[in-house]
Amino acid sequence: MTKKNRKHSAGIVLRDILLALLLVAVVAASAILVYRRFFESGPATPDEKRNIAMNHYDADSFYEENGMLRYAKSAHLTGVDVSEHQEKIDWAAVRAAGVDFAILRIGYRGYGASGTLVKDPMFEEHFTNARNAGLKVGVYFFTQAVTEDEAREEAQGCNWALNGRKLDYPIYYDTEASTSPNGTGRADGLGKEDRTKCAIAFCEEVKSLGYKPGVYASTTWFRKRVDLDALRKYTIWNAHYGVSSSPIDCDMWQGTEKARINGYSGELDANISYMG
Repeated sequence: MTKKNRKHSAGIVLRDILLALLLVAVVAASAILVYRRFFESGPATPDEKRNIAMNHYDADSFYEENGMLRYAKSAHLTGVDVSEHQEKIDWAAVRAAGVDFAILRIGYRGYGASGTLVKDPMFEEHFTNARNAGLKVGVYFFTQAVTEDEAREEAQGCNWALNGRKLDYPIYYDTEASTSPNGTGRADGLGKEDRTKCAIAFCEEVKSLGYKPGVYASTTWFRKRVDLDALRKYTIWNAHYGVSSSPIDCDMWQGTEKARINGYSGELDANISYMG
């Protein structure tokens, strides 16, 4: 190989290496953007902290007893939330372990374009057995509504499934990311304003039907995906794990998804209610 050809070959290799490094950088940057768009739950910005009331509870006064969250400084109740994914629950044993209430998934809307409403297959069994065991009961609906009319339809679906039965706790509008790949659920791309409008439409419809409405979301979603101030007139149920207390002021806090409680062989979401 001539000297000239060796230089030309080396130039090609160097060019290919630089192109490969550039491609890696682009892919890495894209991955970071996707992660931040759908999964980031970092600390609140100064503006977010100013605009969202922090909770007024003493973090050092929370403790665990029999797998449940407790608060030493005021009256409270402890509970679990379940869906079709939790079967074979011995509700009498759960009640005996000190659980006061259960929030049951009543239904959900499908992720696809059709957005079919589905009643949770385990709802009737959970409702009957939890009530018979002496637990207070509320329900939640996993939303994928993209319009206010769809949100009202979801509230009507809850009313249909309840068929006149009374509740001790609210009907919660569960707003969170779907598990569809790359955030492709029908409501995943909804903007903050429209998502808030849907939540309000659901809650107002629930009120018109004679039930108490509430909104469930993670701390990140309450800070970045909905207007929490506009939802304060409803019961706020906040999910945040791995902290000593809920970072925002709320009526109920879901503090763990890994509670071990007598009456169920697996892990459960555990909650503490300040509403009584």
